[in-house]
Amino acid sequence: MKVLTLILLFASAVQANAPADSLSLQYCYTQASQNYPVAENIELQQKITELNLKVADTGYYPNVEVNGKASYQSEVTEFSIPGGGGPPAVSKDQYEASMKVTQNIFKGGAVGIRKELERAKGEQQIHSSEIELHQVRKQVDQVYFGILLSQQQQKVNALLIEDLKERIKTVRSQVENGVLLPSQQHILQAELIKAHQDSATIASNVDAGYQVLSELIGEEISPDMDLSLPSPRANYQSLQPRRPEYELFQSTEKTLEKQIDLAYTKKLPSISAFGTGAFGRPGLNFLNDDFHEYYIVGLQLRWNLTDLWISDTELQALKVQQQKVDQNRKAFTRQLQASLDRIGQRISSIRENIERDREIIALRGQIVKESASQLENGIITATEYVTELTQANRARLSLFINRVQLAEAQIEYATTLGVPIE
Repeated sequence: MKVLTLILLFASAVQANAPADSLSLQYCYTQASQNYPVAENIELQQKITELNLKVADTGYYPNVEVNGKASYQSEVTEFSIPGGGGPPAVSKDQYEASMKVTQNIFKGGAVGIRKELERAKGEQQIHSSEIELHQVRKQVDQVYFGILLSQQQQKVNALLIEDLKERIKTVRSQVENGVLLPSQQHILQAELIKAHQDSATIASNVDAGYQVLSELIGEEISPDMDLSLPSPRANYQSLQPRRPEYELFQSTEKTLEKQIDLAYTKKLPSISAFGTGAFGRPGLNFLNDDFHEYYIVGLQLRWNLTDLWISDTELQALKVQQQKVDQNRKAFTRQLQASLDRIGQRISSIRENIERDREIIALRGQIVKESASQLENGIITATEYVTELTQANRARLSLFINRVQLAEAQIEYATTLGVPIE
């Protein structure tokens, strides 16, 4: 039978390699990861982290302050000696221009910890963006395989149209010879019109799918470009998860660890060296009322005892957050494993259905062949023939759809794991 020959040829084509001008799923992944707006956030976050590290580096630099002051006071200290005389009075108008330099010597390693904390925060933001891109990969899967399924429906429907046209041609001859009633031809023609309607609807769905896929990958795709059906070779069920969520959990834990280290530094005293150079009057010797230079250098220790209590409370809160992250990881792992089990069961079920589809197609093909002969001899009506043809068409469609769904389920398993496809 001509139609069955076309079916076999089409089934072989599904398994064949994609043509050179076809669009692969891996290509869509690559384009989406490069062109989707979220992808730019990763590069931007890297720049932000670099700038924050430069800001944190300033903690190693000395702190320089420039101050100026001019004042007038209503009275000043005066010294008088009995009988007259004594040092001259200090001027009531006083001036000072100074520069103070302070250099941290010991601060519990807070600057280095802040730099590590900024790196960890930057990693958190990058992994959050990667999680968003992973969601885009899921959307690409849905749209890509949605188009493939529609295209399979379109091809099977085209085979149905060709079969109906051939049958109408035969029945028309029988009607003209008075063997069959005209109503038998009209039934087939009505079914042909419906098949054309279905073809228009499916074509519209395919065009819409290409538009959505174009938006996701940031590249205009023509509906004339074929999508290649993936043929996964790897046993994804033997691989370990590589989801970006796990990297986010890890970077979050690292961030909390650095925050804990930073909280501990608040319990320690800080030591710094300082020096102040100034010009004005009076200076350190308030009895010298002339404009002159003066300076002061030294070491200072600062220990805020209130921070001891505050840091303990902060440490408790951070350790609770660590427990929360660990619980979130366990919950995510449980949900992930449940999803993988569900997909694995679906893969097994689809494989069994494909084997049954092959058996059904063979049987339905024989039934349609016999029904065509019976229709031509007036044994059955066109309605009965269309019913058998429809059942055979559904069997063919089921096989093609199951093949696409098997590839889709295998890719979904890989996407859920977070591993690249092969």
